[in-house]
Amino acid sequence: MLVDRARQYYLLEDMNCAESLIYAANDEYHLGLDETGLKTMAGFGGGMGVETTCGALSGAIAAISVRFTKTKAHDNPEVREICKAFLENFLDKRGSIICGPLKEMYRNESFRCMPVVEMAAEELEKIMKEVPEQNS
Repeated sequence: MLVDRARQYYLLEDMNCAESLIYAANDEYHLGLDETGLKTMAGFGGGMGVETTCGALSGAIAAISVRFTKTKAHDNPEVREICKAFLENFLDKRGSIICGPLKEMYRNESFRCMPVVEMAAEELEKIMKEVPEQNS
């Protein structure tokens, strides 16, 4: 289950929220990302270090992009719609997609931003199950 994998990476592997989501999704959905590809998400934690767009959501968007993009964005406009639906669902349920406000609402000293990582993983799992995979 994606949430369990994300939790493991976040807590046991001490990864940031963006890394946790992309590593978990890579495992769960066999995205085929190598170590270099996975490392691209390291800088997205903490809302890219300045508490802008939530890193967990950035990691999820990266996973959606890898799974559903056949060639490039302009050849696959449906990917934009999938990403938009993911972010709108998260925003409607959680009140923000911005790191700072999400930290204020959900972060605690014991588990840091684990609740946000779990919520992002739950939303990503729904998208991955609902949307048919594109043939590469």
